[in-house]
Amino acid sequence: MKTIRLVTGLFSYLFVTPAVAGGFDVLGQPNDVLFEPGRYIEFGLGFASPSVEGQITAVGPPFASGDTAPTLPFYTGAFKADINEQFSGAVIVDNPYGRTLEYNSGPLSGLTGEVESFAVTGLLRYKLTDRFSIFGGPRLQRLGGNTDISVFAGGVPAGFANVEFEDTWAAGYVVGGAFEIPEAHVRVAVTYNSAIDYDLDTSGAYVGTTSVETPQSVNIDLQAPISPSTLLFATVRWAEWSETTISPPGYPLGSLTHFNDTTTYRLGAVQVFNENWAGFTALTYEPETDISADAPIDATDGLWGATLGAIYTKDKVKVTTAVSYYQFGDASGSFGDFTDNDVVSAAVKVGYSF
Repeated sequence: MKTIRLVTGLFSYLFVTPAVAGGFDVLGQPNDVLFEPGRYIEFGLGFASPSVEGQITAVGPPFASGDTAPTLPFYTGAFKADINEQFSGAVIVDNPYGRTLEYNSGPLSGLTGEVESFAVTGLLRYKLTDRFSIFGGPRLQRLGGNTDISVFAGGVPAGFANVEFEDTWAAGYVVGGAFEIPEAHVRVAVTYNSAIDYDLDTSGAYVGTTSVETPQSVNIDLQAPISPSTLLFATVRWAEWSETTISPPGYPLGSLTHFNDTTTYRLGAVQVFNENWAGFTALTYEPETDISADAPIDATDGLWGATLGAIYTKDKVKVTTAVSYYQFGDASGSFGDFTDNDVVSAAVKVGYSF
């Protein structure tokens, strides 16, 4: 039926808004474009607008931090093509990780920080049978950033100064497999994303090389229609953020981050209204990990929230818009206490089949 074909072709459009999940996760490294039929190209952009504030207890008497999280932009792009009946390939570009930090009030006024990334992933898929396929390929990823950091004179805190981490490229890989029942429009895919290790040239208040590892992760994606016009979907993402530390050479306080491993769950449904319009909704939940707010970047722990979106299809073009709202879990530690924080995000994605 035409409607069910439309529904299954919309699956990759559901992940158009950043989750801003555990660690520095932004987009969750999706690869659903690999399952689009024929030749296909897409581009998406959007933003996340977090509100993160609390009481700072690490610098003199407690004081209100004000909102410390500026707007975070994101973008995605992808191209997919069939090589023959068994092989297909895709190239995906995105910014998988990111955070910004900015204090505008109190004794820490002027303190800022930024983590930025860019990734190019090449994937090749091989159909073993009509139901089983395997895929994988390299990921080239750039990581960099800067932050204001405590400096010490004779072992005594002497204020803040900036540290720069030079943008650096490193390589990892992606491997996975999928099981499909084409006649029932059912799919289960499991993807492993390798850790990627960096040696970042560091300058400013501390000079040398900072070793950083972006985490290994596993994504599980499921989809199954329950009627000719309704598709259920679910995703689970585990990421080993406990292995990600940022310890500039000579910095006496250790790592600038204190993350724990995270698992993020998403459950939702797509409803097709007619040949041109469909809508979708999703619930997202990431359990708290008992993170301790011992540094400025450790201000949230877990999240829950919802996404609402609409998809317009006309001939070979699909346009998807979506808005998400997430409530962050609270975090407390030696740096401060952060409660009742949230994030609103919005995005648009345009795809073209040819």
